[in-house]
Amino acid sequence: MHDYRDLQRSHSVAVARTVDEPIMIMDIWELSDAFLSLGVMMFFGIVLDALMFMLFALLITLVFVPMVKRKCRKGIFLHAPYRHAGMTLPGLAQPGLGTEYSD
Repeated sequence: MHDYRDLQRSHSVAVARTVDEPIMIMDIWELSDAFLSLGVMMFFGIVLDALMFMLFALLITLVFVPMVKRKCRKGIFLHAPYRHAGMTLPGLAQPGLGTEYSD
């Protein structure tokens, strides 16, 4: 049997991937963006049969949402609407004013 530990030490790269790091598809979309796009295709393309509205919604979910996610802090789609509209969420998910949360 061969011992590959020396070869592993000299040529391998340590991969440090944590759970809080999003899973990316083609380095553009997060996994949640892909599932949102599949839901848009299923709902608007199959259930409602509205092709133009489906294409418009796909344009929003696959182009504009990743751009906003890249430029803004995490939680922009979850916490910002509640904070700016003055709404409250019951329980543990209630965002406070001026308090930063990690998603």
